[in-house]
Formats: sequence, C-alpha cells, structure tokens
Amino acid sequence: MAEVVATGLFVPEGPTILADGRIAFVEQVAGRISVFDGRRVEPVAYTGGSPNATVAGAEGWLYACQNGGVVGGWRSAQPRTPGIQRCRPGGDVETLTTTVDGQPLGAPNDLVFGPDGALYFTDPAQPFDPARPRPAGRIAVLHPGRDEARTVLEVGGVYCNGIAFGVDDRLLWVESYTRAVCALVDGARSVLCVLPEGHIPDGFAVAADGRLFITGCGSHGIDIVGPDGSYAGFIPLDDDANPTNCCFRGAELWIADFGLDWERGDHSTGRLWRAETDATGAPVVRGRL
Repeated sequence: MAEVVATGLFVPEGPTILADGRIAFVEQVAGRISVFDGRRVEPVAYTGGSPNATVAGAEGWLYACQNGGVVGGWRSAQPRTPGIQRCRPGGDVETLTTTVDGQPLGAPNDLVFGPDGALYFTDPAQPFDPARPRPAGRIAVLHPGRDEARTVLEVGGVYCNGIAFGVDDRLLWVESYTRAVCALVDGARSVLCVLPEGHIPDGFAVAADGRLFITGCGSHGIDIVGPDGSYAGFIPLDDDANPTNCCFRGAELWIADFGLDWERGDHSTGRLWRAETDATGAPVVRGRL
C-alpha cells in the first residue's frame, strides 16, 4: 500500500533518512533542503541554485549534489556553480568541490557514500534533454580530505542518474536515456537490465536482499529489479505521480514525486509518498568529508 504523506512541495528529489528517523529531501526549484518529521515539512538549509539530491552523513551533516540551477527548461534566479555542497547542523552551507580531474563539473545529480567512506556521485553534465544528448557524462568520487573529485568512469551521453551500492558492494547506477540499470564490474560498465519502454529510471534504493526499487518517470510507479537484473515487480502510485527518487526506512519506501504539472509552471504540486514493502532497506554508510 502506498499513501501520500506531504503535498505542496517544490519539485522534491533525492530523499534520505536522518539518524532520528526524519526524512530529508531537496526541493529543487526552491533551492533548499527540507525535512518531514511525520507531521509537517520544514526547510533546514538554503543552497540556492537547484540541489538535485541529498544524503545523510555522520554527525548530522547533509551532503547535496548542486546542479547549478536547472530542472528541465527551468532556470534558477539564484544560480550556483555546479558541485558538491555540505550542510552543517544548523543550516550553514558550504561548497566542497566544483571540479573533477581539473575540469568543471557539469550538473551533479545523485550521490552515495561508499563502503570506503568516499562520496560517489553521478554527473550527467547536462539538463535532462533526451532530444539533444551531450557526449559527456561520468561517475565521480570525492575522497575525505580532498578538494577535487576524480573520475571513476566516463559513461558518455546516457544521462547517468541515480547511484547506490549493492549489498555485494558493487557500484550501481541507472541511465535515463538508455533506461539501463548498470554496475561497475572490473572497472567497466556492465548492463544488468533495460527497463520497459516508458519506464525512465531516475533514482533507486537498495533492499537488504539485493533488490533494487527504481523510481520510473513516465511509469507512475516503482520498478523492482533483482540483483541479477531480473524483473521482480512493480509498485503503482497514481496517475498524477512522477516519482524521481526513493529511500528505505525499515520496510517503508519513501518516495519523492514531482507530480505532472511542474513543467506547465505549477512548481508546488510535488508530493512525498510512503509505501509499505515486503523488503527491508540495506544498511547505509554515513560518511564525512
């Protein structure tokens, strides 16, 4: 069963669970990170631009991908340099890096702490525009104590999007243009599966049994894929849903949903969903840079 628990959100994305159980997520066109405490939504940090996702780190810190201020055709009135930001407890925001291998980041999208404590993230290097894909696109990593990211893998113009680590510590990501679910195997891209036509993968969460719960723009729900790439099911939301990313809290799957009206200029129709599942979320690393 899935239910809407918060409405009136400004293009929500990239949810994460805080240590106290609250749900943090970004509101892209509001340039902020907000928190849902079970009753109401409150902003906790203003990043400017357009934060694309957030992940909880150690000691209550939040880390965010800052794409600079773009969502489709929308542009922020307060643009920022694309990079990785950190929000300290209390709301202060600082930029950790804006470069990878000496070159500017393009539009960082999603992020995750790896088993080694480093922060891995996708950089599709462009606003979402499948009609005009750019050749750039990479998986990158920022290690503790470093002020510049390095490239893990160049993936090209596939719009690399959501990223996570599997229960076997493989680095996983999804590609929105190709609809591919991928893994890093021996330093190379390996395709686990391709989602059905009309199911555009955006973000995903990993269950303790290895299954991937993947938000599908265009599908109005969540695709479930086994660790071997086999198709394992679907969680429907409703006809107005445009789910973008999700995270587990125990057996609950928390889902950020743009809604379908944001591209028509109504930026306050986003929602937060909670869905009961037959899974339990895999353990997550809370690192610190």
